[in-house]
Amino acid sequence: MTNRTYRADRTRQLTAVAAVASTLALTTACSATPDDGTPAASAVSSESASLKLVGILTVSAPSVGFPDQAAAIEAAVSAVNDAGGIAGRKVELTVCNDQADPNVSAKCAQDAVGQGAIAVIGGLSVGGSGMVPVLEQAGIPLLSHPINPLEFTSKTSWPIPGGTPVSFSGAAIGLVKTHGCKKIDAITQSLPSSIASADFADAGLRSLGMKLNAKIAVPTTNADYGPPVAQVVSNGADCVVLALPPGEAGKAIAALGAGAPGVKAGLAAASLTQALIDQIGKAAEDVLLSDSFLPVNSDEAGMVAFRDAMRKYKPDATPTSAGVVVWSAVAAVKAAAESVQGTVDATSVQEALGRLSAVETGVGPALNLTTPLGIKDFDRILNTNVVTYTVKNGTYSDAAEPFSVLDALRENG
Repeated sequence: MTNRTYRADRTRQLTAVAAVASTLALTTACSATPDDGTPAASAVSSESASLKLVGILTVSAPSVGFPDQAAAIEAAVSAVNDAGGIAGRKVELTVCNDQADPNVSAKCAQDAVGQGAIAVIGGLSVGGSGMVPVLEQAGIPLLSHPINPLEFTSKTSWPIPGGTPVSFSGAAIGLVKTHGCKKIDAITQSLPSSIASADFADAGLRSLGMKLNAKIAVPTTNADYGPPVAQVVSNGADCVVLALPPGEAGKAIAALGAGAPGVKAGLAAASLTQALIDQIGKAAEDVLLSDSFLPVNSDEAGMVAFRDAMRKYKPDATPTSAGVVVWSAVAAVKAAAESVQGTVDATSVQEALGRLSAVETGVGPALNLTTPLGIKDFDRILNTNVVTYTVKNGTYSDAAEPFSVLDALRENG
């Protein structure tokens, strides 16, 4: 697959990507999470000079799990170590499964403090309220896939993607740019967080001089998306933003295919994995996905390096957009630690992160960590880049030219 529109500054990108590919490529030895979900793991290296990195992820929980993120962080650290580590020092990784429980997440964070971790990588987790206060008090930087409100406000938080605000404002704008939508509804769950996602979609539209036509909220116990889809049709909407968790988004897409095949859907990329596309089938065609990074099947050099590392070190795992986030977080930690003059520890890495103006991960636009957004409740958003792509022939298509949703977020702020 060729991303023909993602070619600006191509010479500079290829040079940077080559460095990333060689940096993030090794003999494995990362963490393992016990089958019982306890927050413990084996380590990459026992050398006293190793640098400690902790991943606090929801690897598994009763209702949700992201083992793909655990596999990706393990592959990333193996690749870094294979290329010589960070400033010549091996990285010792521990993955702690927080089980989507704030209390377990807090214990994972306390363990990170006890280990003297230079940074913590946070995954998609509703348990973030437990870890953030512990890490903030200890001064340990958190590079996360943000969900919890504290991840958008803590001074030690460095969100890698922009999270819900960026994803859903980007999805709405992307529907207009890609499908020419004129009248857009949103289907949400009747939860404050889900409704807030629809508010960000509205902010994205307002930045274009438009507005969201209607918000259709369904209860969390909803089992039938036929009625909300019928309402979208009755409203005369030509597009709909799905502010729903992955499983529910899949049901809604299937219902749209059955009851409103002409209505285009847009949602956050992490909510529509390749496995879910395979399950949904034809109804997933033309669905628009909003992401901070390139589609995981992109033929750009950095994404090829990511997939190669996954095949080498975690051959049983599936590369996903959520995995790309933690892969990129490891690249940011490496860039920060290698810029430190003197002792590499949590304090020096925290300071160094704030000086990184162009972290080339090779899997999307460069990350600028120097300028927080400065908007109430979302001050720590750093990455306002959006990459949109659609589903074509049962898989992710070429990426459109990236754009920023900074104006949309300021509109909402």
